[in-house]
Amino acid sequence: MSDLILQARDECRETALGRVRQIKIFADGFRPLSWREVWGRFTEEYPGQWAVQMFPPADALVDGKAVYHLFVCDEVPRGFDIRS
Repeated sequence: MSDLILQARDECRETALGRVRQIKIFADGFRPLSWREVWGRFTEEYPGQWAVQMFPPADALVDGKAVYHLFVCDEVPRGFDIRS
């Protein structure tokens, strides 16, 4: 069984990317995760959906633990499909 935890906010919000739900993915003990681990846990819960991970500027960074914040989109974010 995976030690990866996914927590989702109850509410969605409207953004420039459309309607999104913020989720957090982290490991028990907060060990750093690979991109593949984060993606794998995301797709277990949200198969077939898109998500965006944000990287804030230094003055907005909270860097205490290895917690990965993603924004799950209701629809493909316009202009972000790399295969188009």
